[in-house]
Amino acid sequence: MDSATAETVTAIAAALTAMVALTALLLAYGQLAESRALRREQAQPYVVAFMESGGVSPHFVDLVVRNFGATAAFDVRVETKPNLQRSDGQGGVEDVQLFDALPTLVPGQEWRTFWDYSPERSNVDLTGRHEVVVTFSGADGRRFKPLRYVLDWNTFTNRRWVQQYGIHDAAKALREMQSTVKRWQDSPRGGLAVYTRDGDAVDQRRRDEAANARRRHEELTRRVISDSESASPDEAES
Repeated sequence: MDSATAETVTAIAAALTAMVALTALLLAYGQLAESRALRREQAQPYVVAFMESGGVSPHFVDLVVRNFGATAAFDVRVETKPNLQRSDGQGGVEDVQLFDALPTLVPGQEWRTFWDYSPERSNVDLTGRHEVVVTFSGADGRRFKPLRYVLDWNTFTNRRWVQQYGIHDAAKALREMQSTVKRWQDSPRGGLAVYTRDGDAVDQRRRDEAANARRRHEELTRRVISDSESASPDEAES
């Protein structure tokens, strides 16, 4: 191989090495950019608007705005189309009042309001589908891209569930017991009369009384028989 050929081969090898190094550098830069974007996305707030059953009953539905992100959200705003309305319990409708802006919503924190009672809502003419847009800022003041959601009442009115009794039902039962006890205390006699019973003593007394009654009955029977037998000879003589 002459010197010219050797120089050419060396140049080609150097070029290939440079291309491999440049490709590796570009790949590393791309991975670094993706890693930074992923960390930035994981560290940002994530505010969601959704419907959720209240703790009282599955029929009661709340509107919830919650921050599922890892950092605080600031200046949280919610826009709905059309405006949210609920049944008023008297055959009419009323507006659901929302906030103008939430100054801060920390991770895991939520804002909640009662939206409607599904059995009553089905009796009035109300829109079932709503589009909701949530906007908010991060700690650095940067405004994030609006998040859009669809809230549909059909997902709640057509479902079924098994009734489970929880702490609310226990509290309701305690209130009913309290009301009952209060009526006892408000009786004309001025309070609740309490009667005590010694079960063993009462049962033994009843057994003794029954035994005495049997003995008296047997004694009376013997007397009647004895009197009949003693009167029989006289009757025969007469």
